[in-house]
Amino acid sequence: MEGFRFHYDIRVRWPEVDGQLIVYNANYLMYLDLAFQQFFRHELKLYGEIPTTVLAKSTLQYHKSARFEDDLSIWVRTHHIGNTSIVLDFAITRQDELIFEAQSIYVHVDEAGTPCPVPEHWRTALMSYEQGDAV
Repeated sequence: MEGFRFHYDIRVRWPEVDGQLIVYNANYLMYLDLAFQQFFRHELKLYGEIPTTVLAKSTLQYHKSARFEDDLSIWVRTHHIGNTSIVLDFAITRQDELIFEAQSIYVHVDEAGTPCPVPEHWRTALMSYEQGDAV
């Protein structure tokens, strides 16, 4: 997928579809969360546990329906890093066909859930990765 380096692959499972064997729309957000977690944990190696972020906003664009047993790739890239937030772009493809796009804003929070600055090592890792540097 042009402009993206990282993707997380999944196969659509039975509990994710409706009676017409089409992925229920809310499950796309679950797919984004799975890819986000894999991107931070395994690709960027930024944390060992659950990310200290909360989803503040997600804009979704459905192009085509994913169906039961489709093999999907969820693509992730950094769009912007703010003071307390990270904006990520997502794309979901079935083979080479774009079926879904999203942009999500994640706010970094402390243990009390209060927004706090994005850690500098996160900022450095995200910027380096998007510039093509190895992690």
